[in-house]
Amino acid sequence: MYIIYDELSSTILQNLGQVLPSKLEYLCLSLSFRTNDLEIFLKNSQNTFIKKLLIGNIVPDKDDNILFCIKKYIMKEERVKYLAILQSGPNSYNMDIIDLYLSEDEVNEYKLHNIIVQPYDDLCIDSYIFINNNYLQYYNL
Repeated sequence: MYIIYDELSSTILQNLGQVLPSKLEYLCLSLSFRTNDLEIFLKNSQNTFIKKLLIGNIVPDKDDNILFCIKKYIMKEERVKYLAILQSGPNSYNMDIIDLYLSEDEVNEYKLHNIIVQPYDDLCIDSYIFINNNYLQYYNL
């Protein structure tokens, strides 16, 4: 199951950056990917400004360092206004989940580049709530 998911996530991430518009309000990448896939995505989307970017990587590489890629392609270019990153910790068998927001040093470093790091759950849009608040309120269901 994970092999198919990993391959699909990898394919999506590697090709998505090529089709994004120059400005994007919200992008949530909740996938299982390798650092190389993220780097390809970031290179391919260099001309895109994303207001709110969420990255959720639930099965990272053992040698994973997505923060290096984020800093290289997003932070220094100031391509994002709000950022949230959630990923499995080094011991993913216990499903340790690490939210970038909890790392005060990292948050302060991004702040120097005008990027606001927020808790992942605060930026994540729940599709049911979004649809209910924006569309279903006009119908008597």
